[in-house]
Amino acid sequence: MTDATTGRPSKEELDELRRKQAMLEEAERIAHVGYWERHLGSEQIIFSEEAYRIFGVAPREGTIGLEEIIERIHSDDRAAWSAAIEEMLRGDSRYDLNYRIVRPDGEVRFIHSRGDLTRDSSGHCLGAFGAVQDITDLKRAEHLTQMVFERSPDAICIIGRDYRYQRVNPVFERIAGRPAKDLVGMHVADVLGNTVFEQILKPKHDRCFAGEEVRYADWFVYPNARHFLSVSYSPLISTSDRVEAILLIFRDLTEHVFASDALRSAQAELAHANRVATLGHLTASIAHEVNQPIAAMVMNAQAALHWLDGAPANLPQVRRSLNRIVEDGERAGEVIGRIRGLVKKAPPRKDRLDVNTAVLDVIALTRSEVLKHGVCLRTELANNLPFVEGDLVQLQQVMLNLIMNAVDAMSGLAGNETELVISASKDASGSVLISIQDTGPGVPPHLVDRLFEPFYTTKPEGMGMGLAICRSIIQAHGGRLWVSANNPGGAVFRFTLPTGDDISAGLAEPQKSVVP
Repeated sequence: MTDATTGRPSKEELDELRRKQAMLEEAERIAHVGYWERHLGSEQIIFSEEAYRIFGVAPREGTIGLEEIIERIHSDDRAAWSAAIEEMLRGDSRYDLNYRIVRPDGEVRFIHSRGDLTRDSSGHCLGAFGAVQDITDLKRAEHLTQMVFERSPDAICIIGRDYRYQRVNPVFERIAGRPAKDLVGMHVADVLGNTVFEQILKPKHDRCFAGEEVRYADWFVYPNARHFLSVSYSPLISTSDRVEAILLIFRDLTEHVFASDALRSAQAELAHANRVATLGHLTASIAHEVNQPIAAMVMNAQAALHWLDGAPANLPQVRRSLNRIVEDGERAGEVIGRIRGLVKKAPPRKDRLDVNTAVLDVIALTRSEVLKHGVCLRTELANNLPFVEGDLVQLQQVMLNLIMNAVDAMSGLAGNETELVISASKDASGSVLISIQDTGPGVPPHLVDRLFEPFYTTKPEGMGMGLAICRSIIQAHGGRLWVSANNPGGAVFRFTLPTGDDISAGLAEPQKSVVP
């Protein structure tokens, strides 16, 4: 309250005024905003403390000269600053300008200053008043954002609610085959075609305009090339919570797709070579498996001739011998069919497979080899196992490799010490678990991780690719392959296979080609 005797503000009013002044200065400091005031015709300007700090000048009592301020303004921005001040003083427009200053220590700062004329109650101009704000951090952030946009290895564009390009970066220009000056303002349909826009792209745009993040990957055909792109749509939301535009980021995976195809082709060739090499070790056993039914066919044919020579001919015995010939022929055909399946080249398949049947077929192929080495073979195959999805030839290749490795590991041991146990069951996660367990010398702990490395082998004649190929096949099927010790001796190789639709993209159907 004002002192009635002196007419001056009371102590309480002065304290409140000082408190508000201190709060104003603190607010200026926090916001990096200062104020300035200039009287008409004066070359002196009043600065707040924060304005002095922004210009890098020590706060002082009184005013700062216009020349000192101009000296602090970047030489490239002085003309624009002077023109804006003159326009304001003429009353043509308000003063609103971004410019740079150079502090006494040489540091460059970005400034945003706004101002307007001050007038008395009759409208006469008294001077100008305004604010000055340090926007260096904002400008640097904008610059970094611009750098990210312009130098990103991904194609980036912004599309407005009218489905027109608002901004594109150089990578997007390159993919689209058009310069930014042509693309900006164009409708998406004008670039990719109306049919593609309406049927494929517009539904995705509309989902994003509704606030949804959209992700997909596919083949795109542009004027200059065909690209496989991974695309993300992100909604850009304004302060009104309305999606005003879409940020599209395209990652060109064309070379990656081609490289992956080449790698898969090379892996398939290597896996085929591995199968042929493994079957080469089984030559004697395969010959034995084929010779058995062929020899039986000859014997049964001779018996049939003998029964026909009788007087009268013993037709029931002839029929029985002929049936045996058919059975033996089918048995020989099955052996040859298994071999043909493992030897042939074919792209990976995705079929529903019965694991137990696949295991038994491999056992039939390796039976003679197992018996030749005096190994006792035992199977523990659970009933009612769920089907797995994958490539039969590849999975049988894994089983064949692991069985042959187990037999080799036990070669030279006494017969009563060698046992091979092949089991199939369902694990806790619901996957099918296949185990090949031997009683050989086992795997030293320090070599467990190295066994699956390409070109690492413990066999003098080995290439060191068998287990590496096996692991890559199982991983491509969405499973895993590992080895552990078998008590009291030997090793256990186990691998899992997911059931149902849970299978790796490595065996999935290839993406169809589209022209979006």
